[in-house]
Amino acid sequence: MKIRKLLYPFSLLYGGVTSLRNKLFDWDVLHSKAYSLPIISVGNITVGGTGKTPLTEYIIGLLKDEYKVTLLSRGYKRLTKGAMLANKSSSARSIGDEPFQIKQKFPEIRVAVAEKRVEGMELILRNTQTEVVLMDDAFQHRYVQPGLSILVIDYHRPMWNDCPFPAGDLRETSNGTKRADIIVVNKCPVSFSDDDKARWLKKLNPKQGQEVFFTSITYGQAMPVDSNNRTTLSNGWPVLGLAGIAQPEGFFTYLSSKHKLANTLVFPDHHHFSARDVEDIAAELEKGEAKVLITTEKDGVRFDKLPEKIRTLSWYIPIRLKVLFNSEKQFENRIRNYVRNNSDNS
Repeated sequence: MKIRKLLYPFSLLYGGVTSLRNKLFDWDVLHSKAYSLPIISVGNITVGGTGKTPLTEYIIGLLKDEYKVTLLSRGYKRLTKGAMLANKSSSARSIGDEPFQIKQKFPEIRVAVAEKRVEGMELILRNTQTEVVLMDDAFQHRYVQPGLSILVIDYHRPMWNDCPFPAGDLRETSNGTKRADIIVVNKCPVSFSDDDKARWLKKLNPKQGQEVFFTSITYGQAMPVDSNNRTTLSNGWPVLGLAGIAQPEGFFTYLSSKHKLANTLVFPDHHHFSARDVEDIAAELEKGEAKVLITTEKDGVRFDKLPEKIRTLSWYIPIRLKVLFNSEKQFENRIRNYVRNNSDNS
């Protein structure tokens, strides 16, 4: 904490630089390229673990049966460079764990990755029949102009208690919320009440036309990582918990409510498992205290390179987004209406 306080002057500088950059886009000194097809941006200001991926999957599920959808992502921590489209030989290493997870879950959509989103858009337009582009983690990537911008905020890390890097976890100042068309306050607890909602709305002070929705994360039934998994999984069993995600506390809290945690292994977000990591995981399982290993869905897609003796003892827990206060239809209609009103076939 003391170190972060010492870094605060640099946060003021960083915040100033990002604010100036945003002004240059607003003044059209730096140019955002507009496209004729619907583009939905999902992003955040607080770095890591706000829940963008389950929201992205929610929107894909909403649109995929009616439109040809392409996901455009940076493909963070992938081991390749440049703009590329996912294909049958793609892996978490080649396109990134989150794009690969989404491609596995929704094989009918196209997935593109590109550090430079304009290059990604050009690749999509040249090589696909895309009708809707969903840009993941793109709130600060302003060279492509979205038609609908969705900002995800973590309930547990309100921006008014934070500041920009390096003293804080914000990618820009909280003034950036003004660019969003929709604000989603995610990871709300079960106890989230009407009074909590009113307090958040007062703090956020949305501008005219901005809509604010409140969502929570729900956990599904554990699924085997490997098709050759012959283990069974019962509530109360001692398990080894493994997470390589930002803000893994919620996952471990849920896991401990269902099982006895023999031990936990924590890795950095988007971590590629090394030979030493594999040894550590295998050693924990060989102790015999844990019957099986349970990990997150995002980590599970990176288990493909792990030895079979680990994969066949491993399970992952899928997550999904739940819109609170009976606002599902309002949220879904806002998305559908935007796409319908901006499509060639509208």
